[in-house]
Amino acid sequence: MSVYRFKYATTVSGLHFVCCAWAVWGLERAGVTQAADMPLRETLMFALVGALSVGFANLSLLLNSVGFYQVAKLLMSPFVAAVEMLWLGKRFPLPALACIGVVLTGVAIVTVSDVTVNAPGVAMAVLFIFMGGSQQILCGHLQAKLKLQSHQLMSNTSFLQGMILMIVGPFVDKLACSKWILEWEASVPGLEMLALSCLLAVAVNGSQYLVLGRFTATSFQVLGHAKTLLVLIGGWLLFNEPINPRKASGMALAFLGMVGYGYFASRPVASGPAAADAALEKLQIKKPQPLTGAGGHSGGVVAPGAGSEDPGELQRPLLAHRERPESTAASGPSSLGSGKASDVEAALPGRFR
Repeated sequence: MSVYRFKYATTVSGLHFVCCAWAVWGLERAGVTQAADMPLRETLMFALVGALSVGFANLSLLLNSVGFYQVAKLLMSPFVAAVEMLWLGKRFPLPALACIGVVLTGVAIVTVSDVTVNAPGVAMAVLFIFMGGSQQILCGHLQAKLKLQSHQLMSNTSFLQGMILMIVGPFVDKLACSKWILEWEASVPGLEMLALSCLLAVAVNGSQYLVLGRFTATSFQVLGHAKTLLVLIGGWLLFNEPINPRKASGMALAFLGMVGYGYFASRPVASGPAAADAALEKLQIKKPQPLTGAGGHSGGVVAPGAGSEDPGELQRPLLAHRERPESTAASGPSSLGSGKASDVEAALPGRFR
């Protein structure tokens, strides 16, 4: 859009969300998707957080260099992972967290350069990280909590979020480009590109909500860095944009980290009660079983010297000992001969004593 001198990013973002709401409402009217209600409190919270994330992103880009803005985008990944672990109780294997570090290192090699820092820019970057990460986490959390599908969340929140951005956006854009949106010199090609951007926004936002509803926000962050690599590869293939050895090495490192994260994050991690249950299952504690005539293979107690004798013969001495009067049992070792009575009694389970 910069080719057509349209630099009003916050306002056009609001228009994109309004178009998303119209698209979802149209699908609901046509019976393609099913509508669902959402509590007002959660609707206002999500719309406000989403609008603030867009506004702070543009202000961060305005007050910081492109390099520091890229650093802020990279720092959103560890922030999201930390919040998901501490607040939502999610667990990531240590190798998966290490792979995230590899991805961030590779992307930093590719995208970060000319980093300059100033106090207002750092403040905007911190707010951008907090609001942007919170929006992504809430997108998945609210879908799971309220049992909503991605298009239902968009139906309830996109229009309100878009209206907030369209009201506040002109003032933010005035700070960013020193011009009001009404000063834009509209043209037919510019309007066509604006309409095309709205169509693409419906697809992009729909896929974003879908991914955040099915996967964690941390996984979404990794996918976002994969998009950066695809853009660079596409520019090289389609527009012959050069890729120097530094960028190539960073892209290779990031790609290896993404593959590693996908492998380790897909493996289940048992923690808390689940880990305790798994440990108990592995113990396989066996309770004493009653005696049967299975030749000693059913877990019963086998009398000394049984060998391969008849199963009935194995039970007769035990039953005889159990039914013997106390006077006979107390008559000493001679009743069974050579102390065998005490040996048999010690071998019996507690319920036969």
